[in-house]
Amino acid sequence: MCLDNLIKMRKVGKFINDIFRTVCNEFRLAMKDKGVLIFLFLVPLLYPVVYALIYNPELDRDVPVVVVDQSRSSKSRDLCRRIDASEAAMVAGYAADMEEAKRFMAEKKSYGIVLIDRDFDRNIGRGESGQVTLYCDMSLLIRYKSLLMALTESTMDLGSDIRVEEVSRLGAAAPSIPATVGSAYYPLGNPEQGFATFLLPGIVILVVQQTMLLAICMMGGAIYERRRMNGGIDPLDTVGSGTVARLFGKAAVYLILYVLQLFYLIYFVPAIFSYPQMGSLWEEFLMCLPYMLGVIFLGLTLQLLSRERETVFLLIVFTSVLLLFLSGVLWPTFGMNNFLQFLGGCFPSTWAMQAFVRMNANGATLSDVSHEYYMMWLLVVVYFLMAFVGNKVAEYKYRHCQKL
Repeated sequence: MCLDNLIKMRKVGKFINDIFRTVCNEFRLAMKDKGVLIFLFLVPLLYPVVYALIYNPELDRDVPVVVVDQSRSSKSRDLCRRIDASEAAMVAGYAADMEEAKRFMAEKKSYGIVLIDRDFDRNIGRGESGQVTLYCDMSLLIRYKSLLMALTESTMDLGSDIRVEEVSRLGAAAPSIPATVGSAYYPLGNPEQGFATFLLPGIVILVVQQTMLLAICMMGGAIYERRRMNGGIDPLDTVGSGTVARLFGKAAVYLILYVLQLFYLIYFVPAIFSYPQMGSLWEEFLMCLPYMLGVIFLGLTLQLLSRERETVFLLIVFTSVLLLFLSGVLWPTFGMNNFLQFLGGCFPSTWAMQAFVRMNANGATLSDVSHEYYMMWLLVVVYFLMAFVGNKVAEYKYRHCQKL
C-alpha cells in the first residue's frame, strides 16, 4: 500500500515538474520571438483603437440631400426647413426636376433626393396624406439610415403640427390636445446608435482569438524550422514531458501572457471611447476563461499543421471576416442555414462574442449567458482532446521515423 502511494506521489511530482519545465521553456521561447510578441502585445494594443478611431464619431451627420419641390407651397418649404435643421441631414440644394437631382447625385454633391409631390399641400388641405418620396444612395447603409431618420422625424413633426392646427380651428386649445398615440424611443445597448458601439465589442473578442492563434501557430512553425535544421530534432523541446503536462504548461503560459491584454480589451477600450459597460467586469473575466482556453487548445491543434511560420497567415488571417459574419453579431444566426450555424458554433469566438455583447451592452449576468458559457467549456474539452490526440500521433510518427 505504501509502495503504491509512493508511486502515485512520484507520478504526481513528475507531472507537476513537467508542467513547470514546459512553462519555463515556452515562456522563454515566446519572449525571444519578435513575431509572437507583436501578435501577443502590439496588435491587441493598437488594432481596436485604430478601428474605433475610424468610426468616431459613430454617426454620419449632415448628410447632403437635394430637394425636388414640385408643390412649392408653404408646407413643403416648412418640411424642407425641418429636414435641414435635423442633425442627420442637410439640404444641399434644390433641383427643378429629377434629372437635375440625378446630376447632383452623380457629382456626389448629395447622397439622396427628397421628392415632394405636386399635390402635397392640396392633399393635406383635404385631410389626405401628402406624398414625400426619398431616393437614397444605398452604397453605404449609414448614410441611408441618417437620411431616413431625418425625413421620418421631420414628416412626423410636421404632421403633429398640422393636426394641432386643424383641431385648433374647431375651437380647442392647442396645448390641451392630447396625442392620439404616445410613443417613446429607447435604444437599448447602443444609446448613440453608432456603428462602432454596435460592432466593436465583437471585434474586441475576435481580436483575442485571432492574435492568440497567430502567436501559437507561429511558435509551431518555429518548432518545425528547428527540426529541419537539426535533423528532425528540436533542441529546445522539453524532452520526456508527458503530453497532458505539455499542453497544460503551454496553456498556462498563454493565459498569463494575455491576461493584461484581455483586461485592456474588455475594459479600457470601451471606457476610452465611452461605449456601454453595463456588465460586471468580474463576470466578464469568468466568461473569458473558457473562451481563452478553447482558443489556446484550438491553436495547439492548428500548431501541428504549421510547417512554416508564413503558413499561419494563410490558415488564420483570411478567416477574420468569415468568423465575424458567422458570429451572429452582423447577421442573426437564426437567419443562417443549419450548416453555417454549426460551422460558427465550432469556433469559441462565436459564443464569446454573443455572450460579451449581451453582458457589456445590455447588462446580462453570467447566468443569463449560461448556454454560451457551457458551449465554450464544451469546446475546451473538444479541442483539448484534439490537441492531445494530434500530439500523440505526432510523437508516434517522430519515434517511428527515428527507429527507421
